[in-house]
Amino acid sequence: MRKQIVLLAKKMTACGLAAAMLFGVGPFDKVTTSKSAAADESYTYLYADLNWAEYWAAEDVYLKDGKNMTDSNETEDARGELDKGAFDAVSRATTNHGLHRGSFQCDAVITADNGQNYPVSYWEQDKDKNQSFYTTDGQKIGYAKGVMTLPDASTTKVVNYTVTGIKYVPVAVKTADLQDFKSKYKVVENGEKLVGGYSENALSSYEETASVTENTNGLKIAAKQADGSYTFGKRKTGTDSGVKDVSLAKASKTVASVVTDEKKKGSYGEFLRVDINSEDGAAANEGYGPLGSRMQAVKWTYYGTDSTRTKAIASYGTKFAADNWMHKSMGIQLGLTESYRSELPSGTDGTGYWNVTIYGLGYEDASYDVEVTKDGISENVTPSEAVDTSALQALVDSVKKMNATDYTTASWKEVEGELAEAEEELAKSAHYESMVNEAYTHLKAAVDALEKVKKTPSNTATPVPTATPVPTNSPDKKNDSAKKDTGKTSVSKPAVVKIKKAVSKKKKTAQIAWKKVNGATGYEVRYSLKKNMKKSKTKSVKNVQKAVIKKLKAGKTYYIQVRAVKTESGKKSVGKWSSVKKVKVKK
Repeated sequence: MRKQIVLLAKKMTACGLAAAMLFGVGPFDKVTTSKSAAADESYTYLYADLNWAEYWAAEDVYLKDGKNMTDSNETEDARGELDKGAFDAVSRATTNHGLHRGSFQCDAVITADNGQNYPVSYWEQDKDKNQSFYTTDGQKIGYAKGVMTLPDASTTKVVNYTVTGIKYVPVAVKTADLQDFKSKYKVVENGEKLVGGYSENALSSYEETASVTENTNGLKIAAKQADGSYTFGKRKTGTDSGVKDVSLAKASKTVASVVTDEKKKGSYGEFLRVDINSEDGAAANEGYGPLGSRMQAVKWTYYGTDSTRTKAIASYGTKFAADNWMHKSMGIQLGLTESYRSELPSGTDGTGYWNVTIYGLGYEDASYDVEVTKDGISENVTPSEAVDTSALQALVDSVKKMNATDYTTASWKEVEGELAEAEEELAKSAHYESMVNEAYTHLKAAVDALEKVKKTPSNTATPVPTATPVPTNSPDKKNDSAKKDTGKTSVSKPAVVKIKKAVSKKKKTAQIAWKKVNGATGYEVRYSLKKNMKKSKTKSVKNVQKAVIKKLKAGKTYYIQVRAVKTESGKKSVGKWSSVKKVKVKK
């Protein structure tokens, strides 16, 4: 397929169409055109890649007073990411897993440390679950934990990942403006391929043929402005799918519920969360999976105390990853977070009557009415150092003692990904309880799904396998009875360090000092250019309460944490990381 894409790209260049962004291969059908009854002008129907601001501009959704549709916010969210703006690009994903979900319906771009950008078309994996993705120009690039293997076998690391908008929005553009429009937007014309996603559990990748008409559901009309730019009208409700030889699909066997569980709500700092899951008995082509794979955008409408839902008091547009997400086995997860694009009307608290509508490629609008009570609203959701992480830590420790060669490569890769996520969570100085529980649940599910390698039978008696130990304070209470006293003693964890100061008195250096922790035999200092401590470096020091960090970047702000280390009889225990201190390095 890759060869076909490259050859086709060369043919397009030879024809003077190099400005068009290629999304796939296939026969080029005749472009669909029709006349507008109102303006008596010919229109061409196609798919266009629109950013979030362009998509929501005509949809009557909330925007904070004094802000523009594309405004960004420098306030970090619960994940340490900057997604509290209006309808600017978003960055929520991880290098361990999750990047691929942006490729289902969104325009996703990976920036690497070689200075290049890689627009993503879709992802795939082989039988051993080795991941790779295809760029929009047909390159196949290997991927593992933030490291990309390029076609020439060289490697580069992921620096940033952004989701800028929706890649397949059905659009009508005046035929007279078509060539100009194509020079400014990535488009897929009728007869060309729509491709995206990554098949895993309930979610499925897809490859379809575009067939946009004047009756395609979600169609927007493009209007060229005097300055040469384009605006896009309010989406239209239609009866066509926009996919060749496929009828407009309808979400079936799905159910919406407001999340009220204290251990789940507020996972990403949202004040309101609604999950869409599959009903019991849903077939493979039913339930949340097919809808989640085609989900492009979600609109929330708030009616306050109006149970008839006839008079809306607020409507909110959303962005994938910042607000909308789908999990391979845990449903579609939708949230509203206080931001430039989402604030409750004065005098309301979010309780009352809502409608949540999912817009999806080739789908009827999937509409869900929900009633929100007080227990569905998350208030003052903030991370805390007091959150108990011992169960997660115990599970991580037990997984690290497992032998990867005992299990199939594919099933162990799932564990590796979840283990990396769990360790990233444990490395934080403060936690959301819901995120700790989520990390535990995901890692345990991956461990439970491990498949043993089938070994060749021999005359040697096979020892009876023993169960993997389960943390005694695990959220999975049904295993509490398995707790046993092994008679072994462990080293108690030292207390949390309190940093007294972090200053920079000399060029490219920082001086850190902290209070002594009783029982500590040493300390570890870690520092990073990112507040969430990603890509941090760690320095170990002896039992003193100060450290000097050298070879820092002049003029840059570094974030620093310290934790105590306690060693007894050769056994090591570490305390939690301290609160983050920042220091600007002297030039």
